[in-house]
Amino acid sequence: MPGNPWFPKAVTERAQRNGQKVGRRTSVRSLALLWLALVAILSPLGCEAEPTDSTGGETHFLRLCDDDPHACGTALACLCGVCTVPCQIQASCAAFPGARCVVRTGAVCGATTNVCEVACTTVADCAPLSAEHRCIDNTCRLPASEPPPPDDDGAAGSGPTTPPDTCPASTVVPNEVVILGDTFFALSHQITAYLEGLARDAGSLATGQRYRDHSRPTANALALSSTGLLDQYRDAAADAPVRVVIMNGGGADVLLGSCDDSLESCPVITAAAAAFDELLLAMATGGVSAVVFAGYPDPQLDGVRAKMDVLRPLLEASCVASPIPCHWVDLRVPFAGNYESYILADGISPTDAGSLASATAIWAALKDNCLAQ
Repeated sequence: MPGNPWFPKAVTERAQRNGQKVGRRTSVRSLALLWLALVAILSPLGCEAEPTDSTGGETHFLRLCDDDPHACGTALACLCGVCTVPCQIQASCAAFPGARCVVRTGAVCGATTNVCEVACTTVADCAPLSAEHRCIDNTCRLPASEPPPPDDDGAAGSGPTTPPDTCPASTVVPNEVVILGDTFFALSHQITAYLEGLARDAGSLATGQRYRDHSRPTANALALSSTGLLDQYRDAAADAPVRVVIMNGGGADVLLGSCDDSLESCPVITAAAAAFDELLLAMATGGVSAVVFAGYPDPQLDGVRAKMDVLRPLLEASCVASPIPCHWVDLRVPFAGNYESYILADGISPTDAGSLASATAIWAALKDNCLAQ
């Protein structure tokens, strides 16, 4: 049927050369063969088989696995206590929403391991993974077991329940919480003492348990003369794993350093800001999961205050852009209107009341971000 637009011209011409009669039967047979050929070509494109275990969405990614080889399906592995994949470059984590290739260390890993993780500060940060993922110690996690089925009235099954506004149990032990800083912390170490008291009152710190306070009154600058704060961190990490860091920094730099030119281009200030970036990077590669930075109240010394006013926003910007979650605590807020009773005669160091106010603000940041709970 040469007039049929679906009848291939090549088939007609070939049949005529061979002396065959071209008609409906030949047309139907040829069309059938053509259709089968098209199906064979197109089926790999449109009918690809589903993978045996996807890696994103509501699957096993970042499920707590406790080294169970069967908990992660076939596409993931149980690494450092969660279902994930090893990585060497960022592209290895592209299949997971919001995932980054990070370094993990500690006893649960057995050795330093690069894995895909999703950082978070609230449960909303984990929502792209699934509604079941939770933010635990600043990383998204999927509980190992499903929640109990609801009763007939829609409530959860029998047994105690956790209010939605409370934090999940932390995997950070008190010895993994480290305090770094200068004389603001180290002159009396009273901020640490009050902080531990607040943690005990909340049930997060047992009697006899302590945080590790590595702050010191000397050799405590970010960059001036030496990298004192980086040395504090390295000393702490050499003693035992560090997971949560509570710190301040930059006070010694602006107190002892001089600026001959404009403050905005002062080498003392720019060097301190750059050193803080390096410190955060060292913490990220060393396995620290979160930092709480206590931004100084206003120094009661005019020249020092002017330099701090320039350095403070640079440090805060570095905290915001940190490779690990960094939570900024602005101590100017609780100190406002209280400087006479909160700051010693040296114009910088906190009184006992100032130490309590500082510890209370830091504890609120720990509690609000489910750190060391």
